[in-house]
Amino acid sequence: MSEGEKLLTDEEMEAIEEVVASGNLGEGYNIGIDSHRYDLTSKENQSALDTEVLEQINNRLQRHLRLSLLKELKYDAPVSAQAIEVTEYGEYIQKIPSPSSLSVTKISPLKDECLCVLDAQVIYSCVDNWFGGTPRPLSGEAASREFSRTEEVVAKKVRLSVYSALLEAWAPSLEVQCEFLRSEVNPLLLNLLADDEQVVVTRFKMGGEDEALGSVDIVYPLGSVRLLRGSLVKVLEAKPPKSRLEQQWASSLRGALDEIPFEAVVSAGEIPISFAELANLKVGDTIPFKNIGRSEMSVNGLSIFEVEIGSAGDNAAVKLMGSIASENTV
Repeated sequence: MSEGEKLLTDEEMEAIEEVVASGNLGEGYNIGIDSHRYDLTSKENQSALDTEVLEQINNRLQRHLRLSLLKELKYDAPVSAQAIEVTEYGEYIQKIPSPSSLSVTKISPLKDECLCVLDAQVIYSCVDNWFGGTPRPLSGEAASREFSRTEEVVAKKVRLSVYSALLEAWAPSLEVQCEFLRSEVNPLLLNLLADDEQVVVTRFKMGGEDEALGSVDIVYPLGSVRLLRGSLVKVLEAKPPKSRLEQQWASSLRGALDEIPFEAVVSAGEIPISFAELANLKVGDTIPFKNIGRSEMSVNGLSIFEVEIGSAGDNAAVKLMGSIASENTV
């Protein structure tokens, strides 16, 4: 519509005036409709967490955690990943028994601090196994005591095993780093998050179905996980990825192969000679070559390159002319 042009014609305006004057206009549209307040920032209105990638991470983590405990503590305990739970931080903290080994951990690039929780039973079981005993559930009276110095050392080893397993488990989806910040025994002294903050609890139970040997919890702030949802990569390959140790071993093997010496031999040509001529050769004799043409370079007895013999300055040299194996010009 050009500037100055009327939206309605004079006839349309007169028709509207007549309807209004006659009182037949009636009620307007969309009157009396119920409405509800909707806050986009409210936690209740946020979409549910897609846990598919986290479940893949947990499946890898349970395998790596078992291997890591076996390596660090010679403790071969069954580890099973439990269902992922989203709950309030205050509600979760109230359920943690005391004492427990609680390690505040920075898992980069997650924005906020995370929590690694070791059930006291896990530590007691590792100590029993370490000293040649049989891991078994302890009574409530025994489990209520404080950790000894030996148990604190074992708890540190278990924590390092968890960190190692976390790096391996997250690697196919996202490269992370674990940094230990501080530890507590009493969960009420943590003051990590507000009680109403949402957290993602991933739990790994130790032991079989008949005997529970404690659990290991990794607790992520829900907001931090949501910020990473665009960065997490879903692993589609059925083949399990190589662990970091396997990659280091493969790299070391390639480096070691590069240092293995090989013997390269260039055959200048062949001269037919009789035994009598060979027997009469003496120092100073000259053996002439005619029509040498191109020769071959062999490595450990295998012909690899076709070469041309010549010189480079004051040194004898060969020029690579082609690959015998592929017959492509070099």
